[in-house]
Amino acid sequence: MRSLKLLCLYSLRILLERGSLSNRHSPRALSIVTALETIVQQGVRPDRVDVAESLMAASRVKTQDLASRQKLIASAGVLLGESGPLQLQVELTQQRSTLMRLAGDIAGSIRTIQTFLSHAPHAPADVLGPLYVSQAKNFAFRFAFSEAHHQAKKYAPVRVIEGQSELLWDHIYGVGRILRGEGRFDEARECFELCLKAVDLGEARRLLILSATADLYCELDYRHGMTEETPSRPLLWEARHWLIQEVYTLESHRRTTKGFRRILLSLIEIQIRLGCDDEARHYVDKALSMYGCITTPDIVDRLGHVRTLMAAARVSDLENAARFWADALRWNRHYNPSEEEVFTCGVVHMYLCLVRLKLGDTSGSSQHRGRAWQVFATKERQFLIPGVGTYLIDSVVKEVQVLTGWSCEI
Repeated sequence: MRSLKLLCLYSLRILLERGSLSNRHSPRALSIVTALETIVQQGVRPDRVDVAESLMAASRVKTQDLASRQKLIASAGVLLGESGPLQLQVELTQQRSTLMRLAGDIAGSIRTIQTFLSHAPHAPADVLGPLYVSQAKNFAFRFAFSEAHHQAKKYAPVRVIEGQSELLWDHIYGVGRILRGEGRFDEARECFELCLKAVDLGEARRLLILSATADLYCELDYRHGMTEETPSRPLLWEARHWLIQEVYTLESHRRTTKGFRRILLSLIEIQIRLGCDDEARHYVDKALSMYGCITTPDIVDRLGHVRTLMAAARVSDLENAARFWADALRWNRHYNPSEEEVFTCGVVHMYLCLVRLKLGDTSGSSQHRGRAWQVFATKERQFLIPGVGTYLIDSVVKEVQVLTGWSCEI
């Protein structure tokens, strides 16, 4: 029995920790996990730390749904208890917080980390680094950027301990996201372009940083005064070149990962900004089809779905634009039923105001304008989706002002 358990552990680690897991490996890895969980359920607890480590590694298999991954982490936590090695406890807490954040439970993720840190007040900062990085992400998702900076600064390694080079990359990327969220695009660019230079990123991180940088280039292009009439827009053309290459490669391998969806969204935005609406519509259709197949989207895919609907509205005729803008609001309410409308919702209301005005529905237009202003009265500009806090809101406000003479200062 012991030799079988050791073989399971060894095989699982080979699949999950020492190589890039592909879809074809997932069933084998999960069958090993099932065998290990059976051992746990039988009450046998030899090598519990090794088994917990393997379950934690299995929870990183992104081809599973969130509930399955959370179940694996819960099993690992039961095995490890409170007496496992500190570094493993940190890793467990970080992974648990990450999965809670992906499920949309930001408050729970914050509490999970705070509770652990309250019981480890004297632990070294480099060991606790994963928790500080994860907590910074939590506060960035809440647009609490001051607190996000505070958490990020707690991890300032003078040395990178073994196995934490990826954490350092995540930290730099996370700081870039915080800066972008504050509208500090030039500073965010320094972080993202530094991340781009890293080698051996793995596909997920590589696609993530390509997408994030392309989105940021849309903001920089606008800030630097570029328009559709400007003949040379180097940032957008450079990003378009990357993204089209990635889409071609991923499509040729029939990949439909979250990374592919990110790349598609960024390419759609670039195409719209360059005035290539027909090409953008082609990719919008692909993205909508993909999101329609996701039964339990995590927080990233929920945002991606809403962003795709907004893009669809921007490249549609008036009737379809009205439908897509309304769908964006409807799905946002579906994904966030207990939250008040954010700045992005105010922008969508303004576009519905404009579309309704052009369709001759002055009453509906006025209603959406009123709802937009209710949002803008309490929410600052946000930059989570490219253009929402810059060129999208500026454009729609200007057009509404020209058509109606309404005062629309934000």
